[in-house]
Amino acid sequence: MGEKRLQATRVVDIRPDQVFTLLATPDRHPDLDASGTVRGSRTHRPVGAVGDVFVMDMHGEDMGDYAVENHVVAFEPDREIAWAPATPGGDRGGQVWGYRLEPCNGGGSTRVTHVYDWSGVTMERLLPYLPIVDADGLAATLERLAGLAEQA
Repeated sequence: MGEKRLQATRVVDIRPDQVFTLLATPDRHPDLDASGTVRGSRTHRPVGAVGDVFVMDMHGEDMGDYAVENHVVAFEPDREIAWAPATPGGDRGGQVWGYRLEPCNGGGSTRVTHVYDWSGVTMERLLPYLPIVDADGLAATLERLAGLAEQA
């Protein structure tokens, strides 16, 4: 397989701090997820730093119901947030989901880049399922983010 990283970018009509607040709040992730796999948060508190872990309830067509621990690997308020999913108490698996934020239009809007990187995956059992989303799926999540922004 060639490139093991996808991204999509879109401008949303709210400030970077407002976008960051949505992304750093696990309870909002089901509202953002266009895939339908993210079902709910077990953590119920905002992410605050690299090293934080938030747990999400998930559902996959092939896997049924399961939980993931998301280990925060990048955290720069109003600029970047990313996490690496792991089995509870186990291996991170090598995937990273993240967002980079750039102010635009005088700071009243935000250019959001949603990134999915699976280049670090070494677990053989995961490889047949990767990538688990395509660029259109990332763009659909950004569409949902934009919709939430318009409601804010």
